[in-house]
Amino acid sequence: MSAPTDNLVRVFTEEELEDRKSAVIDRLEQRFGSLERALKREEDWDYDDDEAALFSDYHAVTFLLSD
Repeated sequence: MSAPTDNLVRVFTEEELEDRKSAVIDRLEQRFGSLERALKREEDWDYDDDEAALFSDYHAVTFLLSD
């Protein structure tokens, strides 16, 4: 039997966050052609659930990396 993980907090290194940011930007660029176009599309509020998840990931990781 494994221990419950409900109250665990995952700590990420800056390198892991940078890697995640790079991966998310790559996916946004593949989908929209560039990060700028992706962020412009987000402003239109016209995107599907997968795109919403990418935008959420992008903003979360940039927030965590901000000073």
